[in-house]
Amino acid sequence: MKKVAVLFAGQGAQYTGMGKEFYDVDEAVKSLYKKASQLLDFDLNEICFEENDYIHQTEFTQPSILVTSISIYQTLLKKTNINPSVLAGFSLGEYSALYASGIFDFEQIVHLIKNRAQYMESCSIKNPGKMAAIIGLDRQILKSICNDVMKTHGLVQIANYNSPNQLVIGGLESAVLNVCKKAKEEGARRAVILNVSGGFHTPLMNEAANKMYETIVKTSYKSPKIDIIMNVTGDYLNIDSLPQLMKKQIESSVYFEDSIHKMIEDGINTFIEIGPGKVLSGFVRKIDRSKKVISINQLSDIEEVKAWI
Repeated sequence: MKKVAVLFAGQGAQYTGMGKEFYDVDEAVKSLYKKASQLLDFDLNEICFEENDYIHQTEFTQPSILVTSISIYQTLLKKTNINPSVLAGFSLGEYSALYASGIFDFEQIVHLIKNRAQYMESCSIKNPGKMAAIIGLDRQILKSICNDVMKTHGLVQIANYNSPNQLVIGGLESAVLNVCKKAKEEGARRAVILNVSGGFHTPLMNEAANKMYETIVKTSYKSPKIDIIMNVTGDYLNIDSLPQLMKKQIESSVYFEDSIHKMIEDGINTFIEIGPGKVLSGFVRKIDRSKKVISINQLSDIEEVKAWI
């Protein structure tokens, strides 16, 4: 029996033209973009479909990926009989999962992501930080390096637990650079500084996290119709903890690898990635190559889902 998890892509996977195939053929998708543009006060079509410099700015990137992912997911549901057992998203992608689970409606989730993007953008200007991918080093060794460097260079921690061979650190620039140096000395194959605007998923985002909490507690929400695994815990959502978990998600680590292991333990054998890029599919294959992974970027990708499911 095929037991399916749907994963939603995060920030960094965006590209010009993402989602356009789905937009061009479906009036319902066009309505989503139109409604989102009205809620966001900018033209989402221009950001997603036309060459521009805004698509890589957090304030525009996050809503763009959210609406693209929701549009692809809605198309998938319409064209297949898929019935996901569990949902998850990577960082920003968790908001698409929260929508897909029925916790928030479309207007609510666009409003929340608009605020999240603005809070994070503002916070990264106020509290500058860096992030780097560390390839080929055990998480315990890297955690120990971070703890040592923090004593002399300030905040740095593991921000993303992506896969067995890829971790991402975040924090103050000098601390991140020092960890990169020491990680390579300890056997890491590579240490790559990422082109991001802040130290996301670290306490540098504390102010943004607090503002997000204040926004969430003023927003109504429902119990999930589909189980969802949260970034902060790598475990299923307890709906009573939602505001606190959404606060922590901005300033705490993303336990993606742990989330995938949890799904596999619970019998998931097929993973479908929704949204631009194929980053999460790559992580899942690194975690367990025996599982089926399908990434949906184009309409034709849905045919693979039909054939498999």
